Amino acid sequence: MSRKEDILEVACELFNKTGTQSSTTNHIAKAMGISPGNLHYHYKNREEIVRLLYINMRKETIPSVENLPKDIVTLHQHEKLVTEIRWKYRFFFKEMLSLFTRDSKLEQLYIKDNIEHRSRIRKVMNTLIENKVITIIDEEDINFLVDSISLSWQFYSSFLQTIGEELNEDSVQNVVKYTSAAMKPYLTKKEN
Repeated sequence: MSRKEDILEVACELFNKTGTQSSTTNHIAKAMGISPGNLHYHYKNREEIVRLLYINMRKETIPSVENLPKDIVTLHQHEKLVTEIRWKYRFFFKEMLSLFTRDSKLEQLYIKDNIEHRSRIRKVMNTLIENKVITIIDEEDINFLVDSISLSWQFYSSFLQTIGEELNEDSVQNVVKYTSAAMKPYLTKKEN
């Protein structure tokens, strides 16, 4: 692993542990055992590090169009993978809106990615409809389902925090239950 990759890994661990506000580039450098100047040789500031971690996360979670889930089994497999990756980068979802106030480039990148992500969810729903896994006729219902799934994935960490629930590796998996419940009325075959 390169020094730049090591810095990103240590920064991610610190951000998950103490949050981005409490983890300055000096803290990251200290945890790495390098000077702040050495860290700044690789990265201009904390916002650049957060942005690169976000880009890495998106690369890890986005399947190619031909690999989008085509049935419930592959959808659940994909969701399991995504929850594991989101746990790895959990700081981002806990702090997303505040991160945007500090980095407009990150915000614009996320908006663009989120629009594309919504489109991918819609493609999955269309495929499930075509494969007769779900039955939805009304266009508004399809949009509602897509948005419900998107909202669940984006804000589940924040939701847990607002109801006093602990965010841990097990609790983060429960987001799949919310997306499954949103889809349940439309399933042609009920899951066991």
